[in-house]
Amino acid sequence: MTETVGSALRQTRKNRGESIVEVAKATHTSPASFTKWENDQTVPSERSIRKLAEYYDSDPLAILALAYPDKYAKAKNALPDIEGKTIIRLEDLLSNNTVLTYNDQLLSAAKKELVASFAAGLVIASTNASEVE
Repeated sequence: MTETVGSALRQTRKNRGESIVEVAKATHTSPASFTKWENDQTVPSERSIRKLAEYYDSDPLAILALAYPDKYAKAKNALPDIEGKTIIRLEDLLSNNTVLTYNDQLLSAAKKELVASFAAGLVIASTNASEVE
């Protein structure tokens, strides 16, 4: 069974032992709206989700991804099928503790810096391009 916005909100509230009225009052939301959210009759606005996350002291992205998957769930699907492949994190490539080799030859610090700069440039360019879309 797929988790819904309502089930996630209900579970969080119940785990904290709070009533709908208590949460609604604390977040300046009507109990009727909160009930509709928990019953998946309506979807809370992004602002309401962020307000609830602040109240619960939690990251809003999980609920935002459930409520607005086209906008927020992209990160889950970002990786293609990687089974059986070697994963190299960009953070590791840029780390001072990483040694790079090519054809079993150690790359100099200058070449490592060049590779790291190129990789960082690709990330920045792709981030800027996705913001334009």
